[in-house]
Amino acid sequence: MKTWEFDYIVVGGGASGCVLAARLAEDTTARVALLERGKVDSNQWIHIPATFFKAIQSPDVEMQVSEPDPSLESRPFVVPQGRVLGGGSSVNGMIYMRGQAQDYDAWADQFGCEGWGYSDVLPAYKRQERNTRLADPYHGTSGRLIVDDPSEKHPVTQRIIDAAVACGLPFNPDFNGASQDGVGWYQVTAHRGRRQSAATCFLKPALKRENLTLLTEIEVNRLQIEHRRAKAIEAFDANGEPVLIKAAREIILCAGSFQSPKLLMLSGVGPKADLQRHGIDVVYDSPEVGANYQDHVGAPLTARLSEKVGLHGADRGLKSVGHGLNYLLFRRGLLTSNLLQGGACVDTSGSGRPDVQYNIAPFAPGAPGMPPLDFHALQIHPMTMRPKSRGRLSLRSADPRESLRFQAEALGHDADLATLRRGVRLARDILNQAGLRELVSEEVWPGPGISVAEGSNNLDDAIRAQARTIYHPSGTCQMGGSDEAVLDPQLRVRGVDGLRVADCSVMPTLTSGNTGAPTMMIADRCADFILADAP
Repeated sequence: MKTWEFDYIVVGGGASGCVLAARLAEDTTARVALLERGKVDSNQWIHIPATFFKAIQSPDVEMQVSEPDPSLESRPFVVPQGRVLGGGSSVNGMIYMRGQAQDYDAWADQFGCEGWGYSDVLPAYKRQERNTRLADPYHGTSGRLIVDDPSEKHPVTQRIIDAAVACGLPFNPDFNGASQDGVGWYQVTAHRGRRQSAATCFLKPALKRENLTLLTEIEVNRLQIEHRRAKAIEAFDANGEPVLIKAAREIILCAGSFQSPKLLMLSGVGPKADLQRHGIDVVYDSPEVGANYQDHVGAPLTARLSEKVGLHGADRGLKSVGHGLNYLLFRRGLLTSNLLQGGACVDTSGSGRPDVQYNIAPFAPGAPGMPPLDFHALQIHPMTMRPKSRGRLSLRSADPRESLRFQAEALGHDADLATLRRGVRLARDILNQAGLRELVSEEVWPGPGISVAEGSNNLDDAIRAQARTIYHPSGTCQMGGSDEAVLDPQLRVRGVDGLRVADCSVMPTLTSGNTGAPTMMIADRCADFILADAP
């Protein structure tokens, strides 16, 4: 068996792993290894902003499929996950959204996550960011991550934004500034026609350092834990040969909200009864490993356009050739766009802070699991921002190759269904504003046969049939101040020395918005904690 030894081992080369491994290598002389299950990010669809939907359909993404979900009329809940260097930051829609200040203050005040309030995390966001337009107390201009305005702003998206303003929403030029409330253009992690992933911005500049080793196509089976200290990784390399990778200082799991809890459980850290049922020696009884699963859930209002002004057919025939030549020769045109250029954050409940996020775009998705609508269409896509529904992950067996048992409960809490009801009602109001309704020939979903009035049962049924992931699974290794939390506020695994987790799974509650930026921030904060503890 091949054996390697490093000081720090980072498991998972996604958004968090790329940031964390780079910082540890650049800020210390320690030997750092980054292990990634997937391949390097050589897929051309990854780096062209407009082709992210092709990247999602490639082998660089794997599907996590839930058990039949009773909250979705027994449909499974399917969650794509990046399995490539850069992880989600290599295949997502590139929307840069940090969430609300109250999200982080709640982590600190309600969950005992000392050091995670908004005033604590904002410096990390600013340190990472190189914003091309904004330079103020909320934004950085000299970091590694390039954050830009969307290119080639689409006129249909502009019409939807105008309709939302006519509906009473304020225009917001910065969703990451003083207030998240309103409608406007997103800022994105794309610049001059190229995706700005964590692999591109953080990892690759650090790979020239001799103390950083990148190992791809490494399938980690479990951790070796001796006397309650994480000592090594058991894995297989790209050729299927067993390898043992030892850690002199720490192991940090950055494998995501599915794989990080799975590795903990396979290694003996998890619910005692479940581990014993599968014949796994219990290192530490941690009942909350795999619990607290949460995701943003959406139900997109869709409408057929009366003219051929959307994006349908843009990737076919002569149109495709024209877009390709414009991109290759001039780095201009549709292919430089992330397509999901605009959005809104709206307080639909009167709580005083936005509870529904909208993605708006000049194309429309089909039913869950189906391709986009095969005609010119638009979407006004409401999604829950702070879901109350909670699911759970658990092992099927002690075999690392077997998939997790995934109970999503995507709309298991009535409050989330109520949030989507309000979101759909407002989406229809926006659609019916003068200036936009003339552009629409028919509403496709929920459609004229579905009443959105309060008390409408058929709207509930329609939402359950249409609901889908917004690709933000979180919470399954949550941190907190109590002994029941899987991690302490420095992201150390309770009950095991030399082991941390640093990815979306650590969130006690989801941030209000997209999770790419928060994931990179979490990794940066983890580096701070490790460096403070380093000998």
